[in-house]
Amino acid sequence: MVSARFVLVPLLLLGLNSCSAKSLTQVRGEVRGWTFGAGSVEFLSDDLKTLATADLDSVGRFNLNLPDAETITPLLEDSLIPDLPAGCTNTVKASGGAKYYTLGDVTAYPSKGEKSAYTLVSEDRAGSEPLRVTKRLFIYASEAVNVSGALSCPVRGQQASASYGLDLKPGWNRVSSSQTVYQNGASQTVLSGTGEDGFDRWTVAP
Repeated sequence: MVSARFVLVPLLLLGLNSCSAKSLTQVRGEVRGWTFGAGSVEFLSDDLKTLATADLDSVGRFNLNLPDAETITPLLEDSLIPDLPAGCTNTVKASGGAKYYTLGDVTAYPSKGEKSAYTLVSEDRAGSEPLRVTKRLFIYASEAVNVSGALSCPVRGQQASASYGLDLKPGWNRVSSSQTVYQNGASQTVLSGTGEDGFDRWTVAP
C-alpha cells in the first residue's frame, strides 16, 4: 500500500505528467517467477487493514478489485504532496478540492500452510547508471482535478525534482511512473496515464 501523501515515492523522487482514461475498477496481473502456489492477494491500507481481496492461482495470476468509494472515502487525503522537509521548493497546486488515495503494492499470501506474506510490485528496472524504473500506481480522486506545478528537494547534496501535470477523473486512475535515478542521488521522474485496465506483470519485491 502507498499513502496518497507518499505519491512522491521514497526520497521524493516522483514527477507527474498524466492524462488518465475512465475510472478503473479492477487490477489484473501475473506475478513473474511465482513458485509459491495458489493463495490470495490483497490491497492493504497504511494501517494494514484489508481494502480488497481476491484469489491468486498457482502460476501467480489474479483479478483484484480496487476498493469501492464507500471503502476508500474515509481514507482520503487532502493533497498528493507529502509534508516536505526544509530546503524544498514547491509550486504544486490543484484545480479544485479533490481528495486522494494512492495504492501501489499488492500483498500476496500463499496457501498450504505458508505463513509468509510477499509484497508484489508492478515495475520494470533497467540499467545501473542511471537506473530506470517504470512503476505502476493507482490513484483515487474524489472528483475530477488537475494537479500542476513543480517541486524540488535536496537529497544528499543533489536535487530530486518532480513536475506535475496530472489530470485525474473521479474514481481510480491507472498511471505509470518512469523514473531515472543517478548514483550521485539526483533523480528525474515522469508519470503518465496508461489508459484503461492492462494486464500488468508483477514481481515479488526484493
